[in-house]
Amino acid sequence: MRNPMHITKLLPLFATAAFAGGIMHNTNQSTDFVRNFAQDASISNSAVYYNPAGTAFADDGLFVSVNSQTVWQTREIETDLLGDYEGESFVPVMPSILLNWHRGNFAVSGGFFLIGGGGEAKFYDGLPMIDQLISAMITAQSSANPALAKLAAAAGISNPTDLFSAKFTGKQYVYAWQLGASYRFFDMFSAFLGARFNYADNAYEGTMKSSIDNETLNALFTKTLLDCEQTGWGITPIASLGFHYKKLSAGIKYEHNTSIEMETDTEEIDATVAATMPQFTDGAKTDNDLPAILSVGVSYAWLDWLRTGIGYHHYFDTFASYPNDKQDDLDGDENEFVFGIEADIVEQLTVSLGLQRTLYGITDEYINDLSFVTDSWSIGGGLAFRFTPKFQAQIGYMETIYEDYKKKEATGITKTYDRTSHNIAVGLDFKI
Repeated sequence: MRNPMHITKLLPLFATAAFAGGIMHNTNQSTDFVRNFAQDASISNSAVYYNPAGTAFADDGLFVSVNSQTVWQTREIETDLLGDYEGESFVPVMPSILLNWHRGNFAVSGGFFLIGGGGEAKFYDGLPMIDQLISAMITAQSSANPALAKLAAAAGISNPTDLFSAKFTGKQYVYAWQLGASYRFFDMFSAFLGARFNYADNAYEGTMKSSIDNETLNALFTKTLLDCEQTGWGITPIASLGFHYKKLSAGIKYEHNTSIEMETDTEEIDATVAATMPQFTDGAKTDNDLPAILSVGVSYAWLDWLRTGIGYHHYFDTFASYPNDKQDDLDGDENEFVFGIEADIVEQLTVSLGLQRTLYGITDEYINDLSFVTDSWSIGGGLAFRFTPKFQAQIGYMETIYEDYKKKEATGITKTYDRTSHNIAVGLDFKI
């Protein structure tokens, strides 16, 4: 049973890059973002996450934003020899809470986020990689054990991969609590210092079973490859500078690299997997960093009712430590560019649109069947309705369009990778 352990090696990569943002980060933390991506110079309550220094420009009082998103995604792999494969992921509720208390020139802000992961990837019908490995394994075993070939022939099975099925599930959640303080000086400038505590919780399960109820095949193919949970934590130092004068706002934020070491708690593991993949044995430790981020943004109110914004994000992926040293397979860091526009149709109603371009440093060595994200365009839009000066409701929708990535493997098989992602967000903002 040597080949299945190579499948298990890739399980830690299932749930990365679940939503908007970097390879490891989830940056869609408010409904404001979903309907308008240019939040890097925000001085509204979305500034708690996107432009923390901007919280110093709020009115006096306590501001609260409660948000929830529903996310559904597909992942598709087309091959020239093995057919097409598709996986699905659905997250019914992804919450975030943003708080800002302001008085005079001083503000204390914080929040709760799912800063990474947040989803579960399920592969019920296999993947090209799995079928290739399984076919090679069974072919080798059939040559050594003619009884296997006879059993398959008796059942009318000609394709070795039809002798059994495999199921793999991976979950990754990084819960984050942020707290910091900002101060406004010279009326137009502000500064913020704070930190975010991150708790990572991953779970991976791999099983296989015989597709024929036969004692010999059951003994060979029905088993648990891996059942484990990994947990770890890390602290993210955050610094931010803000500027606001009349119709112009600007912000810059730096989040330092978050070192997270995951410790494994293994319920069950195949002996071969344990012998060759010790990071999944009970008590093993693995790096799972959140890379540093630098973001800058500017917004301008052209008219009393019309505003636009732009932003730039740089993720220092190649300086982080990812599982299985995957950062070494990148040829550069990720860069992201955002644009947003919003207009007050009437005094109480605002409509908005956003556009985002994301460019990853992806290579053939990095991308594989279980973990792939490609360059993309995202578009979002939505509405904000102010019931009173102290209460607002928001709704937004965003869709990410990924570019196809074609890769020819050493085996001669050509694979084309593609994804889709859709978000619906709702939020309530109020002042106490």
